[in-house]
Amino acid sequence: MNNIKKYIKNIWAIMPMHTKKEKFYLNELKKHLNEYLDDHPQCSYDDIVQQFGEPKDIVVNYIQNSDENDLIKRMKLKSIIQKFLIFFSVTCTILAIRIGILWYDYIQDQKNSIIYEIETTITEH
Repeated sequence: MNNIKKYIKNIWAIMPMHTKKEKFYLNELKKHLNEYLDDHPQCSYDDIVQQFGEPKDIVVNYIQNSDENDLIKRMKLKSIIQKFLIFFSVTCTILAIRIGILWYDYIQDQKNSIIYEIETTITEH
């Protein structure tokens, strides 16, 4: 069973998208792997690779058999989401730095406004 998890994990790592479709595909593949394991309980990882193919070949085959338009649309969406997250992260970082600078200036102003000594002058009339 450990070899199957490793095989699926290797495929998942190089899968360009991680949506329900890919999860469903890998669950179906896992069923076939478990059937193979039932028939060959002592199989190694290399045996699985020899029987089913290299993980990269599985991914290439999946992509070749996918709907091109759907795949392109999902990849564009992924790219847009990544760009938005990068923009949002950079904006939040800049905002946090700006707030930190303002807070530092405020603390310095408060330190400078503390009265440490009072000089009193008494004059007689």
